[in-house]
Amino acid sequence: MTEEQRPEDPDLVPVSEEGDETPAPRREKSAEFEVRDETGDAGFHDAMDPANQSLADALRLSYRVLQLAILGLAVVFLFSGFQTVRDNSTGVRTLFGRIVGDGVDRQVTSGLQAFWPYPVGEIVQVPMKRTIVMNNSFFPSLRVRDQRGTTEQSLEDAIGFAAVSKPIRPGGDGSLILKGGDLGHCRITADYSVDDAVSFLEKFTPVEADEVVRLAIERSTVHVAATLDLEEFVDDRDRTNSEIRSGAQATLDQLDAGIRISNVNCTDRMPPFAVAKSVQGVQEARERAKTVVTTARQDGTQILDDAAGASAFEEIVAMIAEYETEISRGDPEAADKVLARIGARFDKGDISGEAATTLTRARAYRSMIESGLGTFARRVDSLSASYRENPRQLVRQLWLSAYRDVLEGPEVEVISAPPGLGSLALRMKSSNEVSNARRDGSLQRRTNAAMKGTDLSGFQLGSRQISIDKAGRRLQRDASGGFGREEGGE
Repeated sequence: MTEEQRPEDPDLVPVSEEGDETPAPRREKSAEFEVRDETGDAGFHDAMDPANQSLADALRLSYRVLQLAILGLAVVFLFSGFQTVRDNSTGVRTLFGRIVGDGVDRQVTSGLQAFWPYPVGEIVQVPMKRTIVMNNSFFPSLRVRDQRGTTEQSLEDAIGFAAVSKPIRPGGDGSLILKGGDLGHCRITADYSVDDAVSFLEKFTPVEADEVVRLAIERSTVHVAATLDLEEFVDDRDRTNSEIRSGAQATLDQLDAGIRISNVNCTDRMPPFAVAKSVQGVQEARERAKTVVTTARQDGTQILDDAAGASAFEEIVAMIAEYETEISRGDPEAADKVLARIGARFDKGDISGEAATTLTRARAYRSMIESGLGTFARRVDSLSASYRENPRQLVRQLWLSAYRDVLEGPEVEVISAPPGLGSLALRMKSSNEVSNARRDGSLQRRTNAAMKGTDLSGFQLGSRQISIDKAGRRLQRDASGGFGREEGGE
């Protein structure tokens, strides 16, 4: 309806204000839309068919996609029931929270397992083998507080700083009451395995396995410690470990927990730190004493080896004592037999040290005597027959031989003068060769005189057997003297 067609209302009074401007005339309409009723329903449907068709196709495609998605989710849901049981683990199948299966099939092994998906079904896994460490159950806390905060000190430092004035704190420091009222400390490491997962999961959850084993071991440890005194608790390692394991296993068997404890190792078994500090001092003193004894035995063996050899020393000393006994009894024949046995014993190959050195020097000295004086003695024996037949001729021959040896010396020069010269004085000069020989000989004699007594070796063959104004035997028959038995030594 246009403004020209609008009816006038007599009740409407035009309102005007001063200062209002007269509105500008409106532009006439350029087009007019009219909806005619002559159009039929068939034409309208024909115009809407392409849109409806497109919408139907889109809905149909979406429905197919939705069906595929639902099918995929169903497949994924069904395949989610396949679970992998980890190595070193076992488990059971549960259907709506209840364990299913018969006999050995109730417990699954490691590997891929097919079952209903969660939450319909579930495979509950339990570690087959576990190790628990109990460092604080029966052991004092090693944490100390200072200005820098809380720090962990070593066991050696804790024992070193321990004192009787620092008692054990109940609730903070673990301990055991031993037989006789003594206190003890220890740390425990245990290995266990879940052999029957069905029995275990019927009573406990997987996260409770360590706690169940821990409580069983603590209970057994308290009972075992009450039967041991402090010395047995510290020293008898195998018995303590075995009894703790047996007691803890009995507790688990009573609970039908399906757990088997394979090993229990009770370490760092000791009395309270203040007592351990004193015991440590005693042990250190014992170790020092053992070291001193070992060193003394080594020194003793070395002394025996240096004397005559450790293997032969005791036997030789026993024979020497037997020899002195025979001398004291006044039986020279028996003493000579023992002395012969001593000499035969010294000739064996196990003699070493100073005795072997002395025997070697004696044998060398004997060889030198045989090669020197022995040769001279044999020569004298060979000349004795000639001397008995014609002594003057032999003496003359020996004298001429000695005279020849003297004149053949490199420093001797023989000058012959014709007879009948009377008091004629001759001036003669030695040859250069003889003069050089004399000069070299004089120099060698002065050198030998200067070097006399300065031999650094300090060894002279046979010097230890030289005795002045007394017998030279090493053992006197009456055991009152001899080499090495004088008052004050050699």
